[in-house]
Amino acid sequence: MADIEFIKNLSGHSGCGLKLYRSENMLFVRKDSGNPGYNRRLKKQCIKQQRFRLGGVKTPEVLGCGQKNGLFYFDMEFLNGVTLAEYMNCIKIKEINHLISLLFKSLPLASSQNNPRANKIFHNKIAGLRQSIGKTDALAAKALQKLEEYDYSNIPASYCCGDLTLENIILSEDKQVYLIDFLDSFYNSWMIDVAKLLQDLELRWSYRHSKIDFNLNMRLAVAREALIENISEFSDGCQMLLSIYHLLLLNVLRIYPYAKDAVTAEFLQNAVFRVLQIIADMENQK
Repeated sequence: MADIEFIKNLSGHSGCGLKLYRSENMLFVRKDSGNPGYNRRLKKQCIKQQRFRLGGVKTPEVLGCGQKNGLFYFDMEFLNGVTLAEYMNCIKIKEINHLISLLFKSLPLASSQNNPRANKIFHNKIAGLRQSIGKTDALAAKALQKLEEYDYSNIPASYCCGDLTLENIILSEDKQVYLIDFLDSFYNSWMIDVAKLLQDLELRWSYRHSKIDFNLNMRLAVAREALIENISEFSDGCQMLLSIYHLLLLNVLRIYPYAKDAVTAEFLQNAVFRVLQIIADMENQK
């Protein structure tokens, strides 16, 4: 790549460095690991982004990668657009069903496969989570017990973004949908991506530091119903949903050890309580 000019730092949530550069007449984003211990994970994320192929949804093109000052980095195209978290404030109601349908139909359901080790992988993860959370939080302990009782054998293995929150979905100026900030995971499944979407649509994770007005709340509720409806159309849709909400509960508990502010701590408590309630209601309807 020709001589590059640093433009500015960009905000991110993964702990990695994110910087905007210019090379000749082209803008690009450089993501670095932040510390040498994260190099291996960022390499996996780079490969995941390069290999990710889903109809109707794009990813920023990876332009190159390398190592500088002991930190792995990769460069990607710069996208001019807004996050779906921002766009939800003004999206037309009739657009929501189309957009959620596009995202759902882009998930690799057809190519997903059963994994005979799925149940063991998830229970090992939950066991590790119990050690990191401890026994001081009664609600978290109850949630962990609920997770320990579940059978994860039906969680298929497939490509996934790993962190499909509304903040990681970009609508470009020409209305193309892009996924960013791929995350390596202990298990890859499209169900985990749906659970991450529900983390926003059901629990409002990306808005925890904001005040949600009536219009935004309504749009998020419509999007949530559209997503649920897409899943419910399958013959085993109810079982799928039950599994996805268990994954959502697991996602929320995985944030516990990293909660550093009172707002996030309160969000987690409310989220665990709500998801446990939803799971109980679904089980009672069986």
